[in-house]
Amino acid sequence: MIKKCPGCNKQKEMRSNQKYCTPKCKKTFENSQRSAPKEKKEKPNNQNYKPPQGKVNRPQHLNEIAAAYWDKIAPTVVERGHLNILSEDSFAELCDLHSRLMDINMMINMGTVQKCDDCGAEIKIPGNRSLLQVDDKWSINDGIETKTFKESALSDLKRKYSKQFLDYCKAFYLTPLSNRGNFGLDQTESEDPEEDFLKMGGK
Repeated sequence: MIKKCPGCNKQKEMRSNQKYCTPKCKKTFENSQRSAPKEKKEKPNNQNYKPPQGKVNRPQHLNEIAAAYWDKIAPTVVERGHLNILSEDSFAELCDLHSRLMDINMMINMGTVQKCDDCGAEIKIPGNRSLLQVDDKWSINDGIETKTFKESALSDLKRKYSKQFLDYCKAFYLTPLSNRGNFGLDQTESEDPEEDFLKMGGK
């Protein structure tokens, strides 16, 4: 029967179950299908994006340290388009965390004063020791007291607040690694080194 070969587009005598007149035509047609240009997907035009309208004002409930941090950082974040009326509450939380970390660091650096058990004199322990606290334990069997050190409450708060603070900083592109895209730097690193530091000694 007479059929049109899709490879050479000619009318030729072929069997009823035959699609191509020759193997060469079959290969030519298949290659033309593979090399056919793919339709380009239209990329979203970011130039048409309009950020939410409305002036971003510093919340009145922020304390002095948090307010100062807002006034220092907010103009740059607004200019980049990362701070608007939809994200101002999250940015206020970032400023509040900064204030809390400043308070904790101040308390740690002040140190502590303890009395000597033997003479009663006051001994000032340097601030860095505030990261640890003495854990007294009594042995029920032999009545012996053992003293060990464990993480202090201030150290625990500092670690938790620091993790939250860095998470918020990443959300607003305020860490060195997240800034690479803004300044056209190399983005070959897949993970933030801060993550490895925060995972040390904990899960």
